[in-house]
Amino acid sequence: MLRTCCVAAGLAVLAANAHAATMIPKQVEYKASVNEDPAAKVCQLGLAMRNTPAGEGVNFQLIVAQMKQGGVLAGPLVTAFTVDSRSLQFTTRLSRQAKLASVAFVSQRYNSVALPKSAPFQDGSVAASTLDFGEGRELITAVLRADYELSFTRANSSAVESYRVGSPPPADVLSQFSTCVGSLASL
Repeated sequence: MLRTCCVAAGLAVLAANAHAATMIPKQVEYKASVNEDPAAKVCQLGLAMRNTPAGEGVNFQLIVAQMKQGGVLAGPLVTAFTVDSRSLQFTTRLSRQAKLASVAFVSQRYNSVALPKSAPFQDGSVAASTLDFGEGRELITAVLRADYELSFTRANSSAVESYRVGSPPPADVLSQFSTCVGSLASL
């Protein structure tokens, strides 16, 4: 109950602050991928967003996965998203990207706050996931319709930055992701 209250309060604060400085990314790049091994099948839809050619931006990943038992897809679907703020161009090893302190995914029908995990996300990214496919379907729909906003804060900063996603995935990327998700056993 306390965690739910804190997550709801965090979402409200991020969402309220985000409307003041919401940006529409000038550069958007979608990519779909499928990863499958004997333990699981993972469908990923990646979105790289940035506003300047300097490379600083946000990488968003929508993930739909299913574990395997005896090499066969089984069990519930896991729907998740990850966000990181690594540079979108080559950087030297000495340069460090700011880690994210929190991310809010806000859409009309699905909202979630992602906070850093100590492991395995020590790279500064954040993630949120659900086994409730009703919630997962709402997340997937918002991403595919490009009907959402990502608000985030970086570590050691109280400034809220926000991207309003306004362009859906191109047809070829959407087709590859949809085909993968359609092949999962629980649909």
